Amino acid sequence: VIDGFEGMEGNGPSKGTPVDHRVCVVSTDWLAADRVAVELMGIDFAMIGYLNYCAQTGLGIADLSKIEIVGESISKHIKHYKLHDNIEKQLIWMKISRMAC
Repeated sequence: VIDGFEGMEGNGPSKGTPVDHRVCVVSTDWLAADRVAVELMGIDFAMIGYLNYCAQTGLGIADLSKIEIVGESISKHIKHYKLHDNIEKQLIWMKISRMAC
């Protein structure tokens, strides 16, 4: 269960800004729930390394077309969250994994 009644954007968890989102995500598949939550936050799923690695190893469903959405369409509830100020440092893994290929 992901309680997205109030989210947080920016420099969380201690210096973030609250986002009045009013959504809830429930699934027996934790990866599917996180995948939907990332979409609701307007964040590119490819940027979330650990979730992509988990999807590649088969720990859950990350393909939105294979996730049953009950209720309104996700697209009606997307809010584009501001990312952390140090997002470039957080995404260094993407550059490293490309170099390894």
